[in-house]
Amino acid sequence: MKSDTIIRHLISGLLLFAAIIITACHTDPDPTAQETTIAMLIANTWKIQRVTVDNTDQTGSFTGLTLKFTETTYTTTHGNVVWPASGTWTFITEDGQQIKRDDGVEIKTEVTDNSLRLTLNWAKTTLNSGRVNSVAGVHVFTFIP
Repeated sequence: MKSDTIIRHLISGLLLFAAIIITACHTDPDPTAQETTIAMLIANTWKIQRVTVDNTDQTGSFTGLTLKFTETTYTTTHGNVVWPASGTWTFITEDGQQIKRDDGVEIKTEVTDNSLRLTLNWAKTTLNSGRVNSVAGVHVFTFIP
């Protein structure tokens, strides 16, 4: 009887050891910087909080701007000419901090769970019926979820 108990304990110990080894071998790798950025971008529909152009407040020109990302596309409302209604985007850096839209505009991306800051250099000034729709310069868009 004593040998049966020892054998059961040995088998239980071996099974536990095997389970630990299998679990350790099958852990998921940490997400890449790009995967982390994508997860945060697609988690929300981003609503404009503030816009500056060359450090001058231009938030009033983008009232109601929203931005929604998928893994490869974006859609906007009230983006004026600076933000087309829709398009595609790709990463241009491994660290997930620079993207490029399909219109060639490169954008520095800083995203957390609670904010999205996008910085781009807009090279055009467009006028429409005497009202400025876009002004050339460094645009900084700050969004909240």
